[in-house]
Amino acid sequence: MKGVIVNHAYLTEKSISGIFFAQAEKFRDDPFMWSKFERGVAAGKWVPVTWRESATEARALGAGLIELGLGQGERAAIFAHNRPRWVLADQAVQGAGGVGVPIYPTSTDEQLAFILKDCGAKVVFAGDEHLLTQVLRVKAGLPALQYVVGMSPVEDPPDGSVISYDSLLERGRGSAGARAEFETRQKALTGGDVAAIIYTSGTTGEPKGAVLTQHNFTSQNEMLLDSTITNKMIERGVRMSSLCHLPLCHIYGRTSDYHVQMAMGGQIWFAESYQKVPENLREVRPQMLITIPRLYEKVYEMVMVNAGKLPGRPKKIFDWSLRVGGEVVNYLATGRPLPTLLALQFALAGVLVYGKVKKAAGLDRLVFAGSGGGALSEDTNRFFRSMNVQVGEGYGLTETASALTWNGLEFLSPVKDTWLNRTCLEWLIDTMVVMQGQGRNPFTHPVGGFKMTVAAKVIVPKLIQKPGTVGRVCKFTEVKLADDGEILAKGPQVFGRGLGYFNRPDLTAEAFTEDGYFKTGDIGEFDADGYLKITDRKKELLVTAGGKNVAPHPIELMLTFDTMIEQACVVGDAKKYISALLVPQFEVLEEWAQGQGIAYKGRAELIGRPEVIALFQEKVAKVNERLARYEQVKKFKLLEAAFTEETGELTPTQKIKRRVVHQKYGREINSLYED
Repeated sequence: MKGVIVNHAYLTEKSISGIFFAQAEKFRDDPFMWSKFERGVAAGKWVPVTWRESATEARALGAGLIELGLGQGERAAIFAHNRPRWVLADQAVQGAGGVGVPIYPTSTDEQLAFILKDCGAKVVFAGDEHLLTQVLRVKAGLPALQYVVGMSPVEDPPDGSVISYDSLLERGRGSAGARAEFETRQKALTGGDVAAIIYTSGTTGEPKGAVLTQHNFTSQNEMLLDSTITNKMIERGVRMSSLCHLPLCHIYGRTSDYHVQMAMGGQIWFAESYQKVPENLREVRPQMLITIPRLYEKVYEMVMVNAGKLPGRPKKIFDWSLRVGGEVVNYLATGRPLPTLLALQFALAGVLVYGKVKKAAGLDRLVFAGSGGGALSEDTNRFFRSMNVQVGEGYGLTETASALTWNGLEFLSPVKDTWLNRTCLEWLIDTMVVMQGQGRNPFTHPVGGFKMTVAAKVIVPKLIQKPGTVGRVCKFTEVKLADDGEILAKGPQVFGRGLGYFNRPDLTAEAFTEDGYFKTGDIGEFDADGYLKITDRKKELLVTAGGKNVAPHPIELMLTFDTMIEQACVVGDAKKYISALLVPQFEVLEEWAQGQGIAYKGRAELIGRPEVIALFQEKVAKVNERLARYEQVKKFKLLEAAFTEETGELTPTQKIKRRVVHQKYGREINSLYED
């Protein structure tokens, strides 16, 4: 029942740059990006940038780059936190025929120098004074680097290579020849042109630069927008806002927050920082949210902790609502129509509990949510779906330009094109998208309630999403499993064997099978309906001294699902049993200790108290009940400091760097095996 969508920029343009300028021409004075920056300086308010302003600035920047001598195919790096100027710099580089190289702003001097040298960057955009200073510290060892562009105002350039963002704009505006050359290069872009070199953050070893073309990115756009609901939204001109907080230098944030929103003509609101996301959610009340599992899990954990403090009657209402929501999710996940009584109970639960939870978290206008960069626990997914928020999980890698599979709402099999089905689909958009996107509960509105009730009976059961999986294979994509369960993939979004990893033909050759499938390094399995479930990383499988293969990530997920456990790292490779390093959720633990009358002077003393160790022993024992004997965690060590990106144990998408953890906590790990 999918409509045929034609004449939309994301389907007709051959490049991401083409989509950007086409959308700017279409939406002109509508807001495109919002941030707490004004003319490159931090501001205390949300400031909009229109589509027209964005296109004009990108053209001038691109012309400025050409004036500086950036040639076609030459590299320009972007070393900055998320902000509108990140997007504009990227569009300027692409339009000028250059290749963008995004770099994490949390990179160390060594990581920064390695990437800039490896890609041979001629220009680098530095996000603020601190990052500009960092570039200058490593510049001496980078003979190819000629210019450093400061995105924030630069009053007294400390080096002759430094140029301010505004000065670069003026150079472009003042050169008619460079402006004409920019237009020529931008219009000549094809799908085969390289758009970016994105270095994998990597949990082990040096980063590798995945070379991605315009076609890789445009194909990914088409795949992510290829759903019945999304097609209908685009057809009706429904555009939404998103709170962008994942790093744009990471493939997931780039494609899902930046490229998709641009293709849909939506509005991107840039969060001030990851730490300020909860506050920014309440300010922006976005209609789309693309994030990592930990954010959803934190919301779920805090709701459950607060619910545990409720007195008698309110607690009973909460528990009843949770049961009702769970029943509804069971029906929806299996394609069964909701019984009328259950539908009415679900509507009541939404008014009494779920609506209040969403409003308190700034999620009351949320229509679509995406989760990636790791596995989302099934219980967390089910909880959000109980709140009528569909969390779609996807799976992919940098090398696959993001998604290979997607778990958005979709028909499991074709639906007849009848008047009733078409009408119910329209009513579904009216209620679950438009009304919910305005912060209104469809069930509390007479017309909305009627439309939602009929749609829930006729068409909603046919739209399947399976919590606990990462969905079905995307359009145009082939995925198969190797004999050992490794996921192998082919598709237009997958980087090519001819380009592969920049300057590393050896690694490129290793990354593909003889018949041309990309080796993801992940282990997975399909269910009977073709939904993929990721079981672990191939390289992260632990092999015990007894020869048993143990996948650490599922065990870590089970451990961290407990509200007392913030982080877990399972260890035991070549050891006789499995152990774990655990970081407590200290806010919850400290509140518990106070209630127990436990005195302590600091966190180090708290985690050493026998009562605390006994508490966590109970937590671990509950997880062990669900595991095979050889998978069970026999010993654990509580840590007083969390794993963070800044201290090196986590990647920018919050994945554990096991090698770093083993190096940093070697003594603690060894103590778990001293008998």
